[in-house]
Amino acid sequence: MPDDVQLREMKAHTTYEEQLEKFKNRKMTIENDVEAITILKRIHYYRFTAYALTFKQDTSDNYIEGTTFNKVYKHHLFDAALRNHFMKIVEYIEIALRSQIPYKLAHKYGALGYTNAANFSKIQFHQRFMEDLQKCIQKQHKEVLIAHHRENYQDRYPIWAAFEVSTISMMSSLYKNLKTSDKKSIDREYYPSRNISYRELENWFHVLTVFRNRCAHYSRLFNYRIPVTIRYTRNDELLGLDKAFLFGAIYNAKYLIKDRTIWDSWVTELSSLIEAYTIVDISLLGFPTNWEHLLRKQ
Repeated sequence: MPDDVQLREMKAHTTYEEQLEKFKNRKMTIENDVEAITILKRIHYYRFTAYALTFKQDTSDNYIEGTTFNKVYKHHLFDAALRNHFMKIVEYIEIALRSQIPYKLAHKYGALGYTNAANFSKIQFHQRFMEDLQKCIQKQHKEVLIAHHRENYQDRYPIWAAFEVSTISMMSSLYKNLKTSDKKSIDREYYPSRNISYRELENWFHVLTVFRNRCAHYSRLFNYRIPVTIRYTRNDELLGLDKAFLFGAIYNAKYLIKDRTIWDSWVTELSSLIEAYTIVDISLLGFPTNWEHLLRKQ
């Protein structure tokens, strides 16, 4: 750091009572001080204020008239429930990827073909995948599947075993690094007649990875703008859907979940969740007014 750069003084620690006073001074209504402090003891002040930011006035540090502590808290509760619900479809897609990619690659290149950089587009990305895989194997070395191949196959792991310990981020990156012919093969095999190209799949897996990682770290989904432009199929581009918020990931997920019973059930539960929190403005998650019709439309 240059000598002439001065560090900003760190903010002082505040008590729960002082934190409430900050809210009050910024025109937030606190319905019950005791209950509010109980909540702040469980939810860190800065996590709570992340939801309150939505209710800040544009021209000052004050909150919009009518903003209450309980209103902000309900947004936190909604977000927690939405994260849990969203993870259900991520799990479905992630498990499918653990099956689809290994099947196609093993059929073409053999059980250990994934270890050969020549079978992929870019050597450096393949090297990074192999390094990340080794870390996952070391971290999960006690897993029965890993221990079996370590002891019986000289620490060699067929792709179907390797993918069982891989993260969705790694699988997304590996798919992106496949040769175009292999991406198209997976596209045709598992997502036929859906007007989906491998370019959309690349993007969708990446987008799901970003949101999935936020869910895994209990980070906010509400009013969160993803640093990736969400792509849609050529036909869906005409719908004018948002390209930066959660709804885009949810909408595209309907093409990745092939069991319509599972999907329709998930949408029904999502509808119930939204109805339970009518106080939440779901447009700040990218939801259009006809969101349920769009998700159910084949």
